[in-house]
Amino acid sequence: MLLKAAFKLRNVLILAAVIFLTAVTASYLPGTPWVQLVTGASGLAVYMAAVAGTLRSDDFRRELELSEKLEIISRLNRACEEQYRRISRRLGKKLREKVIGVLKQKEQLLHYFEKYREDPIKQRIIEQALKLVMAYLKLAGSFSERARELSPQRINELTARINANNRRLGRLKSYQAVLELTRTIEMDEKLLSRLKDEKRQLEMASVRFDQIESSIFSLKHRILSNDISDKESEEIQDAINEATALDNALNEQRRHRQRRSL
Repeated sequence: MLLKAAFKLRNVLILAAVIFLTAVTASYLPGTPWVQLVTGASGLAVYMAAVAGTLRSDDFRRELELSEKLEIISRLNRACEEQYRRISRRLGKKLREKVIGVLKQKEQLLHYFEKYREDPIKQRIIEQALKLVMAYLKLAGSFSERARELSPQRINELTARINANNRRLGRLKSYQAVLELTRTIEMDEKLLSRLKDEKRQLEMASVRFDQIESSIFSLKHRILSNDISDKESEEIQDAINEATALDNALNEQRRHRQRRSL
């Protein structure tokens, strides 16, 4: 705050004038250093008084609060763009199209916000909207990873392996070999059951994922229509919490499977 006040244009001009007067005094009165000292000290006192006045100014405080809020919104926007660059290559074609659609909604919101950037309610709503977009992007990355791990091809390959081993089991003569292959089949069947269960959970997550996407589109429409109030930030926060919880659940499932595979 102090630095912003010190470098306020009016105060910078005062400081420049002080430096100029001190330099002029030194040039025209080279033999009187005390005059230069008094001139500089007086000028510095005037500059410090101007800075103190700026700090006490209500207009400056409002300007500072606006600047800080706009910086938060700008950082959130940059974070969204960076998150998209991080996950874009991992997204399937259909999911990438969905994410790009959400990012377009975000850009429309920011364009709208430029007209109302000094409105505190709009600031809070746009900040929450960007946090929701960020949560959606993180969820998209996690969802894509889980969908790849639970691809139909992998499930089909596992099913085919179980069927092949069951056929092979009937041809084995060695009791020990039968035991070992039976254990292998049982482990594969447990894995298949778990994958199918996770697949069903992923399908449910897909529905909730689409619901969050619809919330973003609906939110954008309401904001652009000025049909939204500060109270609706709670609704947005609920959507953010839901997206975050779903993202955490998907990541936990992947970590759990990785631990089991070690």
